[in-house]
Amino acid sequence: MIHLSNKKTIDNLSLEEKVGQLLMVGIPGHAPDPIIERRMTQQKIAAYILFRKNTPNVSITQSLTHQLQIMAEKAGIAPLLIAMDQEHGRVIRIDKGITRFPAAYGLGRIGNPGYVFNACKIAGQELRALGINVNFAPVADINTNPENPIIGTRSYGENPFKVAQLVKQAILGYQSAGIICSAKHFPGHGDVETDSHLALPVSTKTIKDLHETELKPFKSAISVKVPVIMTAHIMFPQIDSEWPATLSPILLTGLLRNELQYDGVIISDDLEMKALNQSGPITDLSVKMILAGCDMLIISQNLTCDVSIDAIFQALLNAVQNNIISESRLNQSVERILKLKQKVQQKLSPDIINHPDHAAVSEKMMREIFLENPHSRHFPVDTQPERLLIISDISEILNICPGIKTNRLLLTPDQSLKTYQSTIAEMDEIFIFLSRISYLPALESLQFTKNQNIRFFSLNNPYIQSKIQLPLTSYINLYAECLPLATFNGLIFANFDANK
Repeated sequence: MIHLSNKKTIDNLSLEEKVGQLLMVGIPGHAPDPIIERRMTQQKIAAYILFRKNTPNVSITQSLTHQLQIMAEKAGIAPLLIAMDQEHGRVIRIDKGITRFPAAYGLGRIGNPGYVFNACKIAGQELRALGINVNFAPVADINTNPENPIIGTRSYGENPFKVAQLVKQAILGYQSAGIICSAKHFPGHGDVETDSHLALPVSTKTIKDLHETELKPFKSAISVKVPVIMTAHIMFPQIDSEWPATLSPILLTGLLRNELQYDGVIISDDLEMKALNQSGPITDLSVKMILAGCDMLIISQNLTCDVSIDAIFQALLNAVQNNIISESRLNQSVERILKLKQKVQQKLSPDIINHPDHAAVSEKMMREIFLENPHSRHFPVDTQPERLLIISDISEILNICPGIKTNRLLLTPDQSLKTYQSTIAEMDEIFIFLSRISYLPALESLQFTKNQNIRFFSLNNPYIQSKIQLPLTSYINLYAECLPLATFNGLIFANFDANK
């Protein structure tokens, strides 16, 4: 029996135990190993984040979370915070054996607050049944920049008021499920053109601009007591000319803590992201983050794996011992984290995972997203398999119609499609499933005939339609996997007889 009632208080924690509370780290595989045991017993790290490499299916995930909590109980640090990014849509860490829900942008397109609440409540319940007690969702960013490579359909949309309303419902849904959730990425990642995993994005927004747009969803989240807010690795030189948001006392302490009166846990985005590279050594930055206002730091061990957890732990410990971080400042963060851990609840029954009732709720949402598009009336098609071609930059898409064995074209970088011109000319029906705008020029270099039906499905970028120069028969935005492949078959190829 795992006891989820942490009786430790700030007064009976050693300095090492306090520093261990500040870190959330990744694990290497499907089970705890000696390194994780050392993290718990010596460094007292009591928060872990899981990725796809850890969660290939339901049974392995349940076993892993159970073993982690057992190990934590023996180390005297239970309950652990066990987190993942399960946003719905394209950012998910487990997709097999659980209920899949539409991406945020798809739900935003419907605009039904009850759908968002129900999707997050059900998803939260299934995560709890897996032993996950923290979900880094919802995304509170507003998708205002067409060139944004990282947010897109992870956002509920472009309208700040609508996004704020749906973010609130998402948080209420997760809270109803008994799971800790997090609004991200403060103060807003929607209006940049750089992926912070790869480089440091820069925004020219002023404080006034943020209040008019980006901050509205975060204010809404704070109004319903969102327990965690995640920072963005973004530079706002009009606000802080020296430090990105994750390192900025102006944004984290001045704006988020003091002005917006947020009293929950502030957690950094992953310290392995390359946006931080130009700001200095990561050990120095970890100390700066705590001084700026962060309570917890994520080191995923999932991206570059060149950020040392041991070095960061020692840097934080040294900073407290040398009074660079005062013990009173350390205690502020530890108290918030211990308070957060009081929200951890027992696992739910595994019987609810992928329950038929949950699947029915999800399918209703997905069908509504698909069918609300006026072009959906064009489906299903009635074409001979040898006269139908599927083109995509996502390999799994090529298998959505079992009857199409040979007429499948996977787009790859720097590929010339002119060699396929004769094949394309023989097709009556062409289905294009595209996630990246970068492939449009190659497609537009081809010659299509007036008699061909070209059906275009956007899988990722909601702005892609404005850039297409193809003679489309129909265009449907599927909002980044808000319709899983099985649903594609049911909706798009429902009456398609592959053996005809």
